[in-house]
Amino acid sequence: MERCLDSLISRRRWLSGAATIGAAGVLGLPVRGTAADAPAHKFKIGSAEVVVISDGDFTLPASFVLPGRPDAEIEGVFKKAGIAPATIKAEVNVVVIKLGSETILIDTGAGPDFMPTLGRLADRLEAAGVKPEEVTKVVFTHAHADHLWGVIDPLGGGSLFEKAQHVMTAVERDYWLQADVESRVAEPFKAMAAGTHRRLKSIADRIQTAVAGTEIVPGLAYVDTAGHTPGHVSVLLKSGSEQLLIGGDALVNAAVSFAEPAWRWGSDMDPDRAIATRIRLLDRLATEKIALTGYHLPWPGVGRVERKDGAYRFVQ
Repeated sequence: MERCLDSLISRRRWLSGAATIGAAGVLGLPVRGTAADAPAHKFKIGSAEVVVISDGDFTLPASFVLPGRPDAEIEGVFKKAGIAPATIKAEVNVVVIKLGSETILIDTGAGPDFMPTLGRLADRLEAAGVKPEEVTKVVFTHAHADHLWGVIDPLGGGSLFEKAQHVMTAVERDYWLQADVESRVAEPFKAMAAGTHRRLKSIADRIQTAVAGTEIVPGLAYVDTAGHTPGHVSVLLKSGSEQLLIGGDALVNAAVSFAEPAWRWGSDMDPDRAIATRIRLLDRLATEKIALTGYHLPWPGVGRVERKDGAYRFVQ
């Protein structure tokens, strides 16, 4: 009976997502591509076990993510990286960290109501050996739809991770809980802002806040990477002599974010601050040789940053 119920829930999640084929209209963008069909990627950082799970993938037009940038410049950067620039593929790589007695989920994917090629996390967690009730902390980098909406149980309406402590910066939480948040974002993001407000409000009493530079649990701390959103943070894991930065959306594209970190990215809410964040973060990652997991970098999003030709490159 339990197995049948799990199967029913999985089908309902899928049908809910498939029914929202127009959900990309949340951003006013076409949907291309299908969800990545990848098994979980597991590795160690010191004594911590890191599991990367795909929530799916999606593509966006270069004209949206690189507004006003001349075509010739875009083509040059992507040609060097061996990537076609017309549409830009974004993976959604969700990280689980098993650290001591803690099972920590970093961001929660998009859920079934954002884009039909996303929302696979709930099913793939259990396939990776992680049950929602085993998650002790849900740690958010920020509250954009593809990082937050998957926290909601599509059947019950509350958090899917009912036994977990939910953590976010106060700046991020308070921004999206503003009653007039829709009026504060650009036109393509208004529907998403409304959706994020509703979902965040439904779990607001569960959220505990943490600030950059302080540990969430021993060995895991927020790092200030604001700019993409007002309270955006990355998460730094330290175990033994090893470190891993779970970067959220601080570095989102394997070509542009590294080779041209000063280029404006269309979904950054404070572009100038996001640029300063990228440049500072890239220098730190390259200098300190910290491993990186990027939420939207090529599957499984794990690699290192190296200096190259006066800028940087992402090496997997």
